[in-house]
Amino acid sequence: MDGELPAFQTLQEVLFYGLPRKWDVVEVVVQDEYTHDVIVATPAGFLVFDTT
Repeated sequence: MDGELPAFQTLQEVLFYGLPRKWDVVEVVVQDEYTHDVIVATPAGFLVFDTT
């Protein structure tokens, strides 16, 4: 990816930023009841966001 991504505080911010850029949520991996990994496909590759 070119450049640096902004700091995201919530998954909602990731989605609002990514959807206009053609990002797709590929999978949500549940680690436990509080932690999830969100895998996002972008035109340049994949990103993984850890959410708690």
